Amino acid sequence: MLLGEKLEILIGRKNMSKTEFAESIGITYRGLANYLNGSRRPKKEVLEKICRQLDTTPEFITDDSKNLILDSRERFIFNSNSNSVSIREAADYLEKGKQIFESSDMSPEDKQALFACLTELYFDAAKERDRAERVKAAVGK
Repeated sequence: MLLGEKLEILIGRKNMSKTEFAESIGITYRGLANYLNGSRRPKKEVLEKICRQLDTTPEFITDDSKNLILDSRERFIFNSNSNSVSIREAADYLEKGKQIFESSDMSPEDKQALFACLTELYFDAAKERDRAERVKAAVGK
């Protein structure tokens, strides 16, 4: 996992915006963006500030062979093919789902029924997308 990827995730875990994080360590947003996109590496003193703020070590954060352990939301975002608003909304939905499934407010049977409904929604939407694509292809011919 690259430095920029680790920074992105760890900043998110602190519930800070990138601008807030950059200000908290005394650099500009543009400077942080350079670290995030991999076009620059932080100097030693900036790296130390980053690590203090993110509760990690310079050795870990700069070693691309070491990965963070990601929760399901982070894994979804990290492995997604885009960085759209829909991906972020879906990730927030995952967090809400996690809270629902971990709570004791619903019975196991109700949780199973919810999961079945969510699965059905997914497959119904996939069928509708396929149908719409077939109609669009037929009209285009």
